[in-house]
Amino acid sequence: MRRNPNFPFAPAKFPFFYGWVSMAAGTIGVLCSIPGQTIGVSVFTDYLIDELQLSRDVLSTAYLIGTVASSTILTYAGKIYDKFGARFTAIIAALTLAITLMLFSASTGIASGLSEAFSIKYSVVSFAMVSLFFFLLRFSGQGVLTLASRNLIMKWFDKRRGLANSISSAIQSFGFAVAPLFIAMLIGEFDWRTAYQILAILTLLFVVFAFIVYRDNPEECGLIPDGKILEAKSNNSSFTPKRDYTLPEARSTWVFWIFALALCFSAFFVTGFTFNVISIFDSCGYSEQKALSVFIPTSIVSIITAFVGNILSDYMRLQKLLLVYLSGCLLSALGVAILNYPVGYYILIFGNGVMGGLFAVLASLTWPRFFGRKYLGAISGLSMSLIVFASAIAPLFFSRIYTLTGNYFLAGYIGVAVVVVLLLLSGKAKNPQLN
Repeated sequence: MRRNPNFPFAPAKFPFFYGWVSMAAGTIGVLCSIPGQTIGVSVFTDYLIDELQLSRDVLSTAYLIGTVASSTILTYAGKIYDKFGARFTAIIAALTLAITLMLFSASTGIASGLSEAFSIKYSVVSFAMVSLFFFLLRFSGQGVLTLASRNLIMKWFDKRRGLANSISSAIQSFGFAVAPLFIAMLIGEFDWRTAYQILAILTLLFVVFAFIVYRDNPEECGLIPDGKILEAKSNNSSFTPKRDYTLPEARSTWVFWIFALALCFSAFFVTGFTFNVISIFDSCGYSEQKALSVFIPTSIVSIITAFVGNILSDYMRLQKLLLVYLSGCLLSALGVAILNYPVGYYILIFGNGVMGGLFAVLASLTWPRFFGRKYLGAISGLSMSLIVFASAIAPLFFSRIYTLTGNYFLAGYIGVAVVVVLLLLSGKAKNPQLN
């Protein structure tokens, strides 16, 4: 497909560096992926269980199937991103997401019609249908739209990458925190079907926005990263990649797997927690409002952590930030394990905030710094594939623990053990550009 970066306007003619427009656009793109993220799905979980006549375990299994299926092709989506650019990739992903949201809004009618037409039990049809819908939702929203939007920001900056990502991460953290309350408000004001339709319309508006504003990289627009050549500071000059790694080269390094697995833990634990958040809090005697409100104080910690972490990333090695991030993961898991105690609530908030804030830093900055920009789509696509796979198995894992034990404490203790192992392995996570 032929790209015309000067249509409908030329970024080079802007009165200021277009990278800041790309930063804002990429941030909006990530926020528009929320309906495909677990934090967006979680608000609809109980409605889907009731309307589709599925148990929590069965719905979690459908989520597992759909998400795992999407994870298997995300690496190829990254290669498409490398070939066609951010604008094309984001538009296709957003269109798919909007259509899927409309399908969810009509899911009960579709399931009833198919059940009657083929004389198959309603719950069987709804399970197969929602598995397919989850595949489309997770692939387009959590996967491709997020990948394209994050990489858009990274490609427009080099020395100022941390600063740009700090602003973007802060806005993302706030948006993700208020999203459950916003969606719950839509459901309360209208109903869950109409809420899906409103989210679909908003996503379609983003398609138009992406067509107008998204540009893949500064070079195709006759510009350079950061807008001008910046003098390399003595304390961070080594952070500029000296070579571009191919996907096979990147995945053969130890550091890729350490960082990827660390990011996978956050995706796994946050997904399991968020998907079952109302049930988790209910099992400890908390109300639904208390459960959904946990995201607000968490976002405050996350915004502060992301801002500080991104700024520091311009001056320090990401390995040190990885250690702080894993410490947040440890506290998050511990918070779930002891949520029945008042202190567990606050440990959970702080841990989730640190983990979420630094996840935004590491997920965005690690791959271009360690492996360059040329094959960024394929490399970040593999990372995203692993992250999506980890998020796929989490809801069923949490749900089965609840079914077997009547609470979620064991999930927290298992999470603590996994993080301890990652902390021990992280000592060898060195930037391959420095070798």
